[in-house]
Amino acid sequence: MSRRKKKHKTGLPPESLVFTGETEVTNPNVTVVRYNETNFSEKLLKGHVQLPTTNGEVIWYDVRGLNNVKLIERIGQSLHIHPLALEDVLNTSQRPKWEDYHNGIFLIARALRLNEKNSEVITEQIAFFFNVDFLITFQEDEDDLFAAVRDRLHQSLGKIRQKGVDYLTYALLDSIVDEYFLILDRTEESIEALETKILADFKHSTRSDIYKLKRLISDIRRAVMPLRDVVGRFVREEGEFVHPTTIVFVRDLNDHVIRVIEMVENQRDMLNNLNELFNSEQSNKANHVMKVLTIVSSIFIPLTFIVGVYGMNFDHLPELRYYNAYYWVWGVMICIAIAQLVYFYRKKWL
Repeated sequence: MSRRKKKHKTGLPPESLVFTGETEVTNPNVTVVRYNETNFSEKLLKGHVQLPTTNGEVIWYDVRGLNNVKLIERIGQSLHIHPLALEDVLNTSQRPKWEDYHNGIFLIARALRLNEKNSEVITEQIAFFFNVDFLITFQEDEDDLFAAVRDRLHQSLGKIRQKGVDYLTYALLDSIVDEYFLILDRTEESIEALETKILADFKHSTRSDIYKLKRLISDIRRAVMPLRDVVGRFVREEGEFVHPTTIVFVRDLNDHVIRVIEMVENQRDMLNNLNELFNSEQSNKANHVMKVLTIVSSIFIPLTFIVGVYGMNFDHLPELRYYNAYYWVWGVMICIAIAQLVYFYRKKWL
């Protein structure tokens, strides 16, 4: 997972707006989407964002790029978003959270994207503020994470154009969770490939691959675990800002989040087992090497004894006077070595 150094603010009072991320978007922009059952429009806002008049339409403001603090501050003032919520928007290291305000609901989720070039996972904070009139989302990067939802809105697929702001918020959260499934499917494939690699062709470099996956799963877990509480609050939020008919869909989303958490925990266990398998294979390989060395040593012990006996510098060694003594000694040593190999083979030590 890509790791970014974060800017920190210290000594500043609450409600101080400071962008703490590292992603610098050249031209942060705001896109507004308006729709109902029959109409759909999308445009890039060039002027100031104003408190909308709905006229029976759902309005979605999508802000991409957070490094322009003045723009975020103006948006907050125009839409009456609490400064503490804006502070959390700009502090891009927030954990997923849900907060109720008098004029709307603010929540944060962490989106995960797979970088196809290096197979790393990039995490991005997504902030939502919604009420019965509008939804505004804050994306740190300029890439559109919600292209699939936009297509559904544009083509009027499913029930999304018949529902309100709360359902749109659910649909966007659901698209984030769907990406979790895709990433976890890829990590599971990587874990299975590593297991095969360890059993088929053991290499010490595999340990670094295991730790990379363990770190990746740990980062995914940090993004997903708090989201369970956020979606749980969404399920229980039957009131002014969430229609009861939306709760049914949010319950399904809650089930998806629980499934993701179960997959993460299962893959953590798989990686722990994989690490144990690696250690076991490493021990087996070391034992095999030690066994071979022991067999070699066992063969050479009697041979060394024989050579040592006839290498002594005594004046009287009768065998040294024999004409074929040298060849007899070689023959005896070869027979001893062969006899030991046969014995080891029958004992299944080879």
